[in-house]
Amino acid sequence: MQYRCAIIDDEPLALDILESYIQRTNQLKLIAKTSQLATIIQLVDEKRVDLVLLDLNMRGINMDSLQYLLSKDCRFILVTAYPRDVLTDKGLDNDFGYIAKPASYKRFIKEVERVVEGVTHH
Repeated sequence: MQYRCAIIDDEPLALDILESYIQRTNQLKLIAKTSQLATIIQLVDEKRVDLVLLDLNMRGINMDSLQYLLSKDCRFILVTAYPRDVLTDKGLDNDFGYIAKPASYKRFIKEVERVVEGVTHH
């Protein structure tokens, strides 16, 4: 099965690195890369993506919109410079995948496989 992916990050270099990782992975297909949360929300609402790679630390992010997005029936991997314990404090560590920036391809693929195999709750 091929999973349709979207990336949301406000760092162009991070977008490019994640895009290159997706392109190297046969089970993934990139649908969108953006810095706009509204774009990702629309794709998730329309069920056009299966997996979202999401940076939590973006300028101008609306927490209500973020919470709405994270409540949707989609798999998420949080790609962030935040340490995992910060996510634990926010109650996010068990429901979503996690990749610390900067991420190696090896770490990326390991977390993608874990998330798409349904080890997380989403």
